[in-house]
Amino acid sequence: MTKRKRIVALLVGALLLAGAAGTFAWLSVTGVLVNEFGFGTVTPTVDEKLNNNVKSDVAIANTGTAPAYLRVAVDIYWQDQNGARLWDEPVAGTDYDIVWGSVRDASASNNASSWVVASDGYYYWTSPVAPMAKTDVLIKSVTEQKVDGKNLVVDISTQAIQSTPEDAATEAWGCTVKDGVLVPPHGGA
Repeated sequence: MTKRKRIVALLVGALLLAGAAGTFAWLSVTGVLVNEFGFGTVTPTVDEKLNNNVKSDVAIANTGTAPAYLRVAVDIYWQDQNGARLWDEPVAGTDYDIVWGSVRDASASNNASSWVVASDGYYYWTSPVAPMAKTDVLIKSVTEQKVDGKNLVVDISTQAIQSTPEDAATEAWGCTVKDGVLVPPHGGA
């Protein structure tokens, strides 16, 4: 073998060795990539004030980690002194006074960010509520007229569903979503 062939063979070997060492160094520095997926949560919470038997400023907060559509059921009833629910129903304007926030009927035109009462009895907030955000006031105040032996209970039950995918609200609540605005079910009540 001539001297020139030996030098070329030595250079080719050195290049191959340098390429292998560089590849090994790059692979050992980059490490392993791990994809981690977390689950978002939707957690509705009633935000209200209670002062001297007056419930006021009732709004709903999303304390979860994902944007959510919210709905509320409002149940107003009598309770005896032992905490048992009574059969006779309290009458608005006679037994209690209630001042609603801006609530509209489901058959009215659809506006984002408002409360809508639907034929299923629920009050729907029509825009997704971001994590740690809340709705506008649903009930401004409820004041009980004094009735002996009975206590007025205003029970606010909340439900939330993720705002994406949009068909989640359709499947769970029978609502539709148009351009990000929740359209509650309505029709004959």
